[in-house]
Amino acid sequence: MSKTDKIINTQEFATLPNVATRILRLLENQDIDFRDLAKVIESDPSLTLKIIRVANSPLYASRVEIESVTQAIQGLGLNRVANIVLGISIFSNFMIGTSNDMKDIIEDFWWHSSCTSIVAKSFANKMNYNFKEKEFIGGLLHDIGKLALIQFNLEDYKKVKVLVESGVSLLKAEKEIFEVDHVEVGTKIAQLWRLPQDIIDIIHYHYIPNECVNNKELVALVRLSNLFCEMWGAGFDEGIKSLEFENENCWSILVGNENNKDFDIEKATFELEHDFKKTTQFLQLVRS
Repeated sequence: MSKTDKIINTQEFATLPNVATRILRLLENQDIDFRDLAKVIESDPSLTLKIIRVANSPLYASRVEIESVTQAIQGLGLNRVANIVLGISIFSNFMIGTSNDMKDIIEDFWWHSSCTSIVAKSFANKMNYNFKEKEFIGGLLHDIGKLALIQFNLEDYKKVKVLVESGVSLLKAEKEIFEVDHVEVGTKIAQLWRLPQDIIDIIHYHYIPNECVNNKELVALVRLSNLFCEMWGAGFDEGIKSLEFENENCWSILVGNENNKDFDIEKATFELEHDFKKTTQFLQLVRS
């Protein structure tokens, strides 16, 4: 058994939460009926409540009060709701730590991941991308391999943090301690879960979006959102304190699109930082 398989198979990462699995199977059908999606979501009362809360929040600025899953689907769109549910169901399943040390580090992990997802969603809107919330779930899950490493051996992950603080790059530090890095582990988890290829690409290429073939701009947008969050104090072990856009290939990819060549990044950065602060509200909506 490879080290990656050992890390995954000693935990719950080998299988997705039941609702998430059923939603993914529905999404494989091009002619999915919104009533089937609503039925799956409503089979989990806690998840249903969270989806309605999120749909009514300022994150989506619904013009009418949404009172049911069916209304949420009709207002936000079937694929958008499916991706929101997928992200929140996975988030809810893996956000709890068993020990105090584990709880604190997992809280930090999900704070960074949630911040990235909220900023990515806002960024996509500002750049007029319609990724149907794939940037949202990609932001939540881009570092899922880190969570697997943490839960596999917390003490070893603390050694990774020490190496990073001494100046070693994160991926190199993980390799030194675990023999594998979080990108390898996260990609394998996403493949086991049979996540959409867009999400697998975000997890696999988020350090190297220029090497992604089919979802380059989606991956680049999530990566840049991740960097913003690191810079604004919501990082998770990359140690990034400042950002020079001209040196980031993710930014080059986005402005390489003809529609974005005149994009005002200074204005957007100010607005994104404001939206970044909505993360606390998002966590309050989905964690109870």
